[in-house]
This record gives sequence, C-alpha cells and structure tokens, in this order.
Amino acid sequence: MENKHVVKAANLNKVRSVLFKYGSATKAKLAGESDISTVTVNGLVKELVEAGEFIGGELIHPKLGRPSVHYHFNYDLEHYLLISIQETAGKLHIVAKVVNMRGDIKLTRNQPMEVVEIGAVIEVITEILAQKLAITNIAISIPGKQIGSKIAVSWHDTLDGWDLEAEIGDRFGIPVRIENDANLATVGYCKEAAIPDRDYVVGIYYLPMSMPGASLFHNNGLFRGQDGLAGEIRYLPQFIGQALPRSFEESARNLLDILCIYNSLLAPHTFVIHMEGLSQRQLEKLILENDVLQEQPNKPNFHCAVSFDKDVMAGLQWLAMSHLAFMNLK
Repeated sequence: MENKHVVKAANLNKVRSVLFKYGSATKAKLAGESDISTVTVNGLVKELVEAGEFIGGELIHPKLGRPSVHYHFNYDLEHYLLISIQETAGKLHIVAKVVNMRGDIKLTRNQPMEVVEIGAVIEVITEILAQKLAITNIAISIPGKQIGSKIAVSWHDTLDGWDLEAEIGDRFGIPVRIENDANLATVGYCKEAAIPDRDYVVGIYYLPMSMPGASLFHNNGLFRGQDGLAGEIRYLPQFIGQALPRSFEESARNLLDILCIYNSLLAPHTFVIHMEGLSQRQLEKLILENDVLQEQPNKPNFHCAVSFDKDVMAGLQWLAMSHLAFMNLK
C-alpha cells in the first residue's frame, strides 16, 4: 500500500512539472510528456483540479478527432515575498517583491536602510503583509553568509549576528529561507539562461578593486562546504595577504588566474561571471589570449552576466520554491 502511495505522489509531481513548464496542455499532452498512461493521467488531473492546482480551461475543437479540454497551471496558488538586501553607492537598501509561482510581480517596494538594523527588514515585511496577500514563503538574499542560523560574514560586518530566520519566522509564522546574494545570482542566471541542471557551474562574483567569491551549482543545488565556506577565493594562497587590486586591469588578471584554478580543479561545464565593467567580448578576448586556459583540456562555456540584481531576484524565486518537490525533478 505504501509503495502505491509513493508511485502516485511521484506521478502527481511529474504531471505538475509538465503543466508548470508549459502553462497549459491537454491530458494527451500531459500523458505524453510525463510518460504516464492516459487513464492514470485522467485521475491525476481530476484530483489536481479539485485541489485548485490545475484550472480546467476551454474546449478545443481540432479539425480532426475529438474535442479536448486544455488545462492551465494555477500560478496564483502560492505567493512568495522576495527580499534582496542590496548595496548601491555605498549604502544598503531593501528591494522587496511579492510574486506568484510564475514570477509575475504583484507588489514591489524599494526601501533605503537609513539605519542598518534587523528592524528595518521587519518593518518592510510588516507593511507588505498588511496588504493581505497570502504569502507561502519568504526568501531573503544577503550580502554575506550564515554560519548556523546567524549571519557571520557580511557587508562591512553590518549584518553580523542577525538571525533572520528566527526573528522573521517566529514573528510572522511564515517559513524563511536565507542565502548569499552571489550564490543566488549564479543560480538565477542559470535558471534564466536555461543552463541544464546536470551541468557543473562555477559562478564568480567580482567587484573590481575588491576580493572575489565563487559559487558552485549542480543538480539544482548549491555546494556550500563546511560552514558555508566553499568558494571563499580570498583564502587561496596567492590572495592571502595581498592588497586589494588598484585597477580594473589588475582585477581582470586575478580573474583569469581564478578561472585557470577552478577549471583545472573542478572542470565545470560552465562559468558564470558577474563582474562590473566586463563585457562578454572582453572576456572572450582575455580567454583566447590566456595560454594556460588554452592548454587546459577542459573547455567550458564562459558567460559574462549583465545584471547582478536581476539574477539575484531570479535566484530568490528558485529559493522560495525549493520546497516544491516537482520543481526538483531530474
């Protein structure tokens, strides 16, 4: 009996995954794409319509054959509050958006953090929840990293010691997920560019004249290492004790060294690089001129991302929906 329930749950998730991808489809389309029999799909669709996950749509009359109903995914079944704590011109501010499962924006806020304290985040959330939108999950990007539940490494140490999960989750009774913004930018770019989940991806986040960081993404998951310290490039031997780069050109040379190291050690399919002032054309030129990269046997794809903030928001959408089993089907 238990095995029967497991099979049914797996089949429901396959059908959910197909309709989420296409938006609308007939039962025949759902059966074909999910590799489940039409008879089984009929029962599954009925159950999903009754639960409000699918919406029965219009009757389509083809030129040949019987008419069929198109079913639509109910993207408004859940709503998420996405919060990005961002730095602009040396100051932090909060960008908040309420989105549905498709990413359609229902509400947006941009609030400067006049005083950098956890209360500023709680104030924004309180104001948004007062709008009476049912929020399923809250996802927050931070310019830092957590060790345990508390932020331990952050922008100018201003967020250190914050426990957003406890402060917000306990206060509002809504699940809260926290992630480093550079990690989310890598994930978001991969999702927006439809990079296959099976690919090994190394993301490099590098503000010129600062220290870079790396993200490792594969199989729809981030590799964080012990205490989330994977990707701390500043602790590579050649960077320990080194002064910050004094020019964009010096930062670009550092970037190439980093690419050589990670390409040799991890042999990823793809590099995603967020580096202000660097274009795809410049990146490709630097790679072609680098003897080490040309010598190395692994030949990855190199992507120079355009918008860090946009990719972070796409990553936040992924983070907010990570509880949905059908989003993680391989």
